[in-house]
Amino acid sequence: MVSRRGVLAGAGLLMASPVLAQVPGQRLRGRIVALEGETLRIAPREGGELAVRLNAETTFGALRRVTVAELAPGTRLGVVAEPFGDGLRAVAVTVLPASATREFQSGWDLTPTSSMNNGAVAAVVQRADTHELSLSINGRDIPVRIDAATAIVQPIPAARSDLVAGRAVLVSGGPGEGGFVAQRVTVEKDGVAPPT
Repeated sequence: MVSRRGVLAGAGLLMASPVLAQVPGQRLRGRIVALEGETLRIAPREGGELAVRLNAETTFGALRRVTVAELAPGTRLGVVAEPFGDGLRAVAVTVLPASATREFQSGWDLTPTSSMNNGAVAAVVQRADTHELSLSINGRDIPVRIDAATAIVQPIPAARSDLVAGRAVLVSGGPGEGGFVAQRVTVEKDGVAPPT
């Protein structure tokens, strides 16, 4: 399970200290308050406000919508899911590059019961109002329900200029010089937001 301990340090980093204990692992989720030079101010989902440092190594990405029809057998996926019956219900499905061959299941920080499930599509079956995906993970086929609420996306490039106040962001990073330093910022673009 992803650690729930705070990973931020430094008085200048936090503008609202109650958030510290609630920042999960190395990911921050929320909405952009402002971009001020090398500092991205974020209103995290836990409340308050955080300052995140950007640097020359920070990369920027966004997401595009994908249809179930694009999920062909062999497609590599990262599936954020909740328990459902004898399988999972997908909250968010991310199409990964073919080179992403590591298959695993682990806890995830979207909700207390969510998990990350990386594997390859074995099959997709259409049901009355849903689809059932068979996700192959380390030789096991895991049934995954995909419904109308499931976000199906694929990473696309973005730029620093996409960091606009009010947009949702998912920031991956960790402690560094000057506070929490972003390694990657995934930002809402064209109406497609990262799960927050």
